[in-house]
Amino acid sequence: MAVKRILLVDDKALLRDALVEYLGSEEYEIIEAEDGEKAIALFKTEDVDLVILDHNLPGIDGYKTLQLMKQTKPEIPVIGLTGELTIEIREKYLSVGAYDIHAKSAIYEKLIPTLKSALKGDKASPADKKPDYVRLAEDLKNEGRWEESAMYLKEAGLEQKALENKEKANEYFEEAINRYIRAGRRSKAVEIEKMIID
Repeated sequence: MAVKRILLVDDKALLRDALVEYLGSEEYEIIEAEDGEKAIALFKTEDVDLVILDHNLPGIDGYKTLQLMKQTKPEIPVIGLTGELTIEIREKYLSVGAYDIHAKSAIYEKLIPTLKSALKGDKASPADKKPDYVRLAEDLKNEGRWEESAMYLKEAGLEQKALENKEKANEYFEEAINRYIRAGRRSKAVEIEKMIID
């Protein structure tokens, strides 16, 4: 099997080293960049099969880097990484053509399956204009992506709260709490507890 070339972009050498070790060297050849400028230069000159791109980069951030990459070689899949994944960040990335984006807290369970799907040419995550938060939460739960699933349930709860559907809002908030706990994100669960309507 041909070795796949991956451009790994992160300003933290420790994370790059850990990911290089995690991905192994038999299936993948890793090219590293510590900032957006270097990543774009390498992306233009090197033949790569996939990009793993950190959101919080010095200088040009990951989102701008992604936009510039997609203008150059739109067919190359890009998987985003971020320390704090929000719905806004996720939807921004998907809307400009990212294959997917993961919270760094979940990359070790999620990165390899996503990476293999992208390299196989499987369809990318849909960037819905008006997302159905509950459906997205269930899809992510089925993939074992508990933290991201909880994030969407929280949004569904906030939507119901705004519509004054107290019972439905609380139902979504409580399930979001359970999923954050399952993901090991207790501080996030505590944040949601404060949103429950008495």
